[in-house]
Amino acid sequence: AENVGLASRRRWVIRMIRGSRAANIPLALIVWGAIGIALNVGLARFTYGVMLPSIRRDLGISYLGSGSLNAVHLAGYLIGTLAAPSLMSRMGSSRLSKWAHLLVATGAVLCAVAPGTIWAGSIVLGTGRVFTGLGAGAGIVAILVVVFSAVSAARRPLASAVVWSGMGVSVVLSGLAISFLLETADGWRIAFALSALLALAVAFSFAPAHGQPAKQAVDPSSQGVDFVTRQLSTKHWMYLILGYLMFGIAYVAYSTFAGTQMAAMKTPILVVGLTWVGFGCAAILGAALTVPIVASSRLKQFALAASLGSGAVGAWVAGMGTSESAIIGALLVGLGIAATPTIVSACTRDRCSVAEYPKMFSLATAALGIGQLIGPVAGGALADRFGTGVVPFFAAACYGVAALLALADSLSSRAFPTRRRAA
Repeated sequence: AENVGLASRRRWVIRMIRGSRAANIPLALIVWGAIGIALNVGLARFTYGVMLPSIRRDLGISYLGSGSLNAVHLAGYLIGTLAAPSLMSRMGSSRLSKWAHLLVATGAVLCAVAPGTIWAGSIVLGTGRVFTGLGAGAGIVAILVVVFSAVSAARRPLASAVVWSGMGVSVVLSGLAISFLLETADGWRIAFALSALLALAVAFSFAPAHGQPAKQAVDPSSQGVDFVTRQLSTKHWMYLILGYLMFGIAYVAYSTFAGTQMAAMKTPILVVGLTWVGFGCAAILGAALTVPIVASSRLKQFALAASLGSGAVGAWVAGMGTSESAIIGALLVGLGIAATPTIVSACTRDRCSVAEYPKMFSLATAALGIGQLIGPVAGGALADRFGTGVVPFFAAACYGVAALLALADSLSSRAFPTRRRAA
């Protein structure tokens, strides 16, 4: 009977693989992409928030200092993201992914061996965070190009949901390992060391051999500062870009200091773990919900405002200072963490041409990056001055402004024709 069961499961796996090939869904490539997102976003940003109480305890750094360590990582991420198109044109997406993840591995090793003193530890840890940010920024772009160039346009929403769900999976695993990360001596150092090994695995375990996407003719009118200035001065782009910037401030401020807030409240370790597990599960669910949303123009019109509004309510609830509010708030914030970037990307594709899309998507990414730089520094300064309990309310306010901007964008976008010609 056992042999029959094994044979049945083997036949099911074979049918699933054959079906995915027939449907033009490269499973191995998509799983590789999800692991890359889990490393470069989930572990690098959210697991850092989980480990922050231990890092502060061992190095003796302030909230502003710990927030700044996240800010320098995100500064590196912004630089890596903006440099990725130029680097990719020279070395290709596959080689860029390899070298970017080697840089991530180097940075993670530096973080793992940071000395246990304020200044030396902060310098080494900060350098490691910059390296991981640079590698993650370029690596994510390379991963998305490799994966989506191998998936048909009709299957990209599903592939995108699976790839971005890797972020939620890593947060769930962080929540399950919360006791090890917070209570084990050098637990955070071991986590960084494991991240280095995972980065090496991403760099070498899979060698995508897909060709580069075909180059599109570039319209000279879509290049330069004048083009960007013209676009930002119109309602067609201004609300969307500013809303994305506010989202960057809000989600990083919340995720960076959620763990420290619960530590300050002396929240039981089981509740802390449940909070992060719930946060990760909600992120996975939010990514899955984007599949039908981006396929429907009616749902997509107000989806961004709803996603950001969920974050605003969740961050506000998390600020109430109880174990129950921490869990409920994490669920609501988590729903929009992966959904918001996917929706913004879809909205950007809808309203510009093929020639304009790279420039406008880079502009949106830059706005998000600027917000991500502001969030942890502002949150850290507020936590030092008023305590960690004020940070979720700051995040909620930023989320609220972002939701209002998204609502204004959805109302104003009715006056503009959809230009879904971007690849």
